[in-house]
Amino acid sequence: MPGVSAIICVYNQPLVKDAIESVLAQTYPDYELIIIDDGSSDDTRKILASYQNRASIFRQKNQGIAKARNRGLSLARGDLIAFLDADDLWLPQYLSKQVEFLDSHPEFYLSFTDGWFIWQEKIPEQLHSLKTYFTHYPAPAYDNSARIFFEVPVITSLLMFRRSLFEKVGWFSEELRIHEDADLLLRSLEQGMKFGFVNEPLGIKRQLGTGLSQDELGNYLLAREVNHRSWVRSKLLRPYLRKGLPELERAIARIYFEKGDPSKARRFLLSALRYKPWAIRTFLLWIISFLPHWLSGSLVQRSLPVYKKWK
Repeated sequence: MPGVSAIICVYNQPLVKDAIESVLAQTYPDYELIIIDDGSSDDTRKILASYQNRASIFRQKNQGIAKARNRGLSLARGDLIAFLDADDLWLPQYLSKQVEFLDSHPEFYLSFTDGWFIWQEKIPEQLHSLKTYFTHYPAPAYDNSARIFFEVPVITSLLMFRRSLFEKVGWFSEELRIHEDADLLLRSLEQGMKFGFVNEPLGIKRQLGTGLSQDELGNYLLAREVNHRSWVRSKLLRPYLRKGLPELERAIARIYFEKGDPSKARRFLLSALRYKPWAIRTFLLWIISFLPHWLSGSLVQRSLPVYKKWK
């Protein structure tokens, strides 16, 4: 039985070859590589065929990332499980450092590492370390995992899970087409599970384009739903959600303002005020929403920046 199951789910991603090679270059030898092709229609199938002797490759109809990840989980044999997005990379010591950390910290159900961002238009060499987010937290472990989750980016490609986490909280929610990873982490936090942090940059998150789907409104609405579910389920997380949910409500309001629909914008601004009634700026925006569009537009744009919390 392998110590780690490394799972790559891919759909029409020409960079998947790089992701696979980064797994095969790991210094930790005791792993299996499972690749789920979620119905790709480009050259992905041809790329994967060249690795059939070094990985277990499975193809299915396009069903979305949650079902693809769950298919990988159903096939995984390792006690530790790590997912790598098909456009991301692991540095050679990623698995060995993660395994070493979790072996030393049995109290953690999962751990994540520092990493690098590459923001890509034409693949510029612009790297941003996540380490700056952790300068005011003690390493390698934190007593307040919920605070970490809500204040810093926790990237799925930099996470390693114990199998027991999935046995306790369930698998990825297949009704969610996006934000299924955030939903899983929220459910873990609701049960008091602790996250560990390996204070080394051991992976690379490659962000193509803006990082937002064309359906920006749909993304925000679904993120709102995921966070709202956690609000209903868990009193423990409400102090943290009380900050993030109003930000989402304002982001949705911004889009409705841009669409020329101030009445719907007001609905989400009022919802934001229910979570944070003392937010003066939100209240002023609600008042601005009653002004003519030609007058309110520029005021709204200056007051409602794009929501940047990518959970």
